[in-house]
Amino acid sequence: MKIKVRVDNQDYEVEVGDLDVNPIVAIVEGERFEVWAEDAQGSSPASADPAAASEAPAAAPARAHAPVPVWKPRQTDVIPGQENAMVAPIPGLIADVMVKEGDAVIYGQTLVTLEAMKMLNPLRAPRAGTVKKVYVQVGQVVKSREALIEIG
Repeated sequence: MKIKVRVDNQDYEVEVGDLDVNPIVAIVEGERFEVWAEDAQGSSPASADPAAASEAPAAAPARAHAPVPVWKPRQTDVIPGQENAMVAPIPGLIADVMVKEGDAVIYGQTLVTLEAMKMLNPLRAPRAGTVKKVYVQVGQVVKSREALIEIG
């Protein structure tokens, strides 16, 4: 089933899978989330004994754990004149480039891995589209706010 949700004055279309199984699969803006529902005792609804349920008082409705917040590009992630370019948030070394020109990408897909401060940082697509230009290659050192990939 598809539902519309408003979070922080932004509308999202959410596709929700079967509500009677755990985990419940929800797809938000092309990104998959698994949500676990639990009853008041903390066990899954699927494991409840139907005979015991008829004798026991009604339990509180199932609660779902909220999915991880959706990443949104900040204004500092955009270079004037290159609004469609994904930029490096910090200086570092390009450890991996997962796409090439012409590839279709979805929102939130990892496009580049940036090594900085001895950590591998996945850099994700700020929007769905097609890769128009790849400005970097593996082993290249980049500066903060340097254009990495352009998405059309």
